[in-house]
Amino acid sequence: MRRCMVVWVMFAGCSSPKPVEAPPPAPVPSATPVADRCIAGDLPSCFEVGIAANADGPQRDVATAKALFEKGCAGKHLQSCGELGALYDEGEGIAQDYPRAAELYKQACDGGIADYCNNLGRLYKYGRGVPEDKERAAALFQHGCDRNSLISCNNLGVLLENGLGVPTDYARAKVLYTTACDGGELRGCHNLGVLYQEGHGVAIDPETSKMFFKRACDGGLAESCEGAQ
Repeated sequence: MRRCMVVWVMFAGCSSPKPVEAPPPAPVPSATPVADRCIAGDLPSCFEVGIAANADGPQRDVATAKALFEKGCAGKHLQSCGELGALYDEGEGIAQDYPRAAELYKQACDGGIADYCNNLGRLYKYGRGVPEDKERAAALFQHGCDRNSLISCNNLGVLLENGLGVPTDYARAKVLYTTACDGGELRGCHNLGVLYQEGHGVAIDPETSKMFFKRACDGGLAESCEGAQ
């Protein structure tokens, strides 16, 4: 959710490196104004076309998305780096490569794109492509949350609720879930439902729990619908 360059490859038995032909320019799927801008070299437009190409559905074209995100990332368009990382993270349509995903997420996170700090934190939480380090994950979620990444706020709340990499702190988890939920991150609403269902730092309150589950369910989070009944 790429880089067009000439590379030099050493072949066994060859006395000198031979240049490999540069790949063809990243394909642009359709003649639209945004596609025309991409062809003219506008990297944010290439990013938009790449996002459209990678959208779920029968017309999904991961190869085109990958090529466009590579082009953008090579030109220091950090959202392109992050979405290229997501492709390697998900491994749908291309070979899964967690270490490469971590590199790309870090590049985007260090450049100030907060949601990719969350994605990098998730890799550290589960030890995918990087050493498992829940303390580092918490720091990355905090970094993202401080920069208005609502999913980062939610995921930091999960660590705090469960004492993973940080001391258990139900009160702070509740604040973070509320921030996420109020901003439209449905997982935050779901997790508030769990807090009130389980009595984690709050009095058990089935009605309030049901209200939060319903809010998440009504927003489209299917896993919350059972609790909303």
